[in-house]
Amino acid sequence: MKKLLLLSSFIFASDKLADILSYNQNSLIDTKKEQVEVEASKLEKSWINPIRVEYSKNYSTQFDKSIGTGQFIIAINQPIFKMGGIWEAIKYAKALGKANSIDIELKRKELIYRAISILFNIKKLNLQIEKLNLLIKNDELDILIQKESYSAGVTNRTLLDRALLKRNQDITSKLELEMKITKLENDFSLLSDKNPNEITLPNFTFIDRDIYTNSQLELKRDKFRVEEKKHYKYMTWAKYLPEISISTRYVNGDKNPLYQNSHIKTEYYTYGFKVSLPISINSYRDIEKSKLDYINAQISLDEERKKVINEYLLIKKRLEIIDRKIELSIEDASNYSSMLLTSQNLEKAGDSTNYDTQIVANNLKIRELDQNIYKYDAQLELLKLYQKISILGEYIPYY
Repeated sequence: MKKLLLLSSFIFASDKLADILSYNQNSLIDTKKEQVEVEASKLEKSWINPIRVEYSKNYSTQFDKSIGTGQFIIAINQPIFKMGGIWEAIKYAKALGKANSIDIELKRKELIYRAISILFNIKKLNLQIEKLNLLIKNDELDILIQKESYSAGVTNRTLLDRALLKRNQDITSKLELEMKITKLENDFSLLSDKNPNEITLPNFTFIDRDIYTNSQLELKRDKFRVEEKKHYKYMTWAKYLPEISISTRYVNGDKNPLYQNSHIKTEYYTYGFKVSLPISINSYRDIEKSKLDYINAQISLDEERKKVINEYLLIKKRLEIIDRKIELSIEDASNYSSMLLTSQNLEKAGDSTNYDTQIVANNLKIRELDQNIYKYDAQLELLKLYQKISILGEYIPYY
């Protein structure tokens, strides 16, 4: 890679770039992330059965007068051993929560990517409009040259018509670019409350392949998906194995009038345990399905890893091509700079017109604009590298 790709790597913190999003967009993502965390915490403790607290009051007219009896009960029925199923359920909940949390963060990064991509494209389109303004100036100069030649009988009407058509085509192209900018500004307003013209854009630089792959959020998420499916497989298997539960009840109630003279206690405890073994006709299919889900998750992770590497290599190749375009534009600018000096000398000697000198000067500016346009193309490619990576610490430089 040339100078463009030899820049030292800086990694941005997404919190800084997240400021580009509107308050509502950030709040929506934060709320979803909090929901995921709450659901994961709830699922992690779902194996703990609730304690049932009950108070009842019953009345009877069976005796000479109405009798009311009350009863207060605290009941617990809790599995304490599930052949490893409880521990696997906790680990499953943690893996699921982490995977879902990364999914939410990827949605935030997608919004940030779209917002910054819009800003880069607006900058690029503004440069293309500057370029078209110069081309239109050249068209006007060419029209003047063709008019003089036509009036002098040197050329025919065809060359003048072509010059007029070229100018109108360039003006139409400029109007189309202005419409694109208007649409991009409208799209940006849906993502951010900020003025797009007042935002300082980041200057993305090339990332080392190992840093890129090791910080890929999609790979991290899919690793948690594999872990999630692995624990779920063991949970499914344990679901059909013996389970031991304990139960206890605390009762405090009024004595029944029928047993006033007995030694029956009104406050007492009951406790015991239960061993159960579920037998289901679909147990084998259920276990096999969980195994297949685990295998599919592993395959998906391998495919995602290949996809990430291929995307990295493709972007690297595109950057090399853009870098070559910049080099060619620099060479062209150098040639036009020499041509401009020659044209100025010829104009002074009376062997050339000021029109020719202005056209060459405009072409030099066009080649300089091309270099900056290509740099925005490079930034858009580099942005794809940063789109789905995790926070690594340093901020990237800003323009």
